[in-house]
Amino acid sequence: MKVFVYGSLCKDLENHHYMKKATCLSEQSFVKGRLYSGHSYYPLLMKDEQDVTYGELYDIPSSLLMELDELEGYSEETEEPYFVRQVCEVFTPHGVTEAFVYYWPRKAQGVMVHNNDWKVHRYIQNERLHYFAYGSCMDNSRLCAHEVDHLFTTIKGVGKLSDYRLTFSTHFKDGSRADITENFGSYVEGVVYEVGKEAREYLYLREGVEAKVYRPTIIHVTGDDGIPFQALSFTVIEKKAEIAPPFHYAEEIHRGGSKYLSESYMKSIEHKFLEEWKIPEFRAYLERKGWKK
Repeated sequence: MKVFVYGSLCKDLENHHYMKKATCLSEQSFVKGRLYSGHSYYPLLMKDEQDVTYGELYDIPSSLLMELDELEGYSEETEEPYFVRQVCEVFTPHGVTEAFVYYWPRKAQGVMVHNNDWKVHRYIQNERLHYFAYGSCMDNSRLCAHEVDHLFTTIKGVGKLSDYRLTFSTHFKDGSRADITENFGSYVEGVVYEVGKEAREYLYLREGVEAKVYRPTIIHVTGDDGIPFQALSFTVIEKKAEIAPPFHYAEEIHRGGSKYLSESYMKSIEHKFLEEWKIPEFRAYLERKGWKK
């Protein structure tokens, strides 16, 4: 059986130890609903057909469901349970399924959670954050042009995001932009910055968070030392079929990535831009850099 979690049961949060016998099927799933901060360390999910809340989808043993019911104050025999458990549609990057979801059955408490993502809400309370850049933000040319490069001077090194792949799934008039999409067995390399609040606000603006182009998400990245850690990143909301990015964007990715990422990973990016999409000017750009086939 499946359960969708969105609060303290999520990775790195207070009650995640309950999920040690569960299998995570997707950490980029969502249900219809609106999230409120509540009055304690856990949020409140209220039904709302016009909004979505992000969380994690798990496959669980039947014995765990009883434990979760107890944690959430739910019983089929109680007329007014603390939370109500219902079977609802859960949307994942690979399709729609059904799972148990615990909803708050009373009047909303607290404030609306920005972007309806509790993991993001909690993580960005930290004064300093890890930010995983996998696209054009690996390069500092636009950071300099926007006069914010001083906010991105602390580079922690290369990060490896497992069970995701690099995609180009959002469309603009001149082509696509980069995205990360869950894909078991694949990985994405990127640059890990340590940033503060001002840098985060710049990234929200640059990534079009309020315009609902990208949304912030919390992922687990493995560093050079092999130790995994949390990081803020961004993923496309309305994912479309992949198309080629414009040359100037491909150049930013390659220029930024070539300073930090592995040779094998950079070769895979070059192959995509050169052989799959045959982006105009990209071969000439590589040759100017002394590239050899």
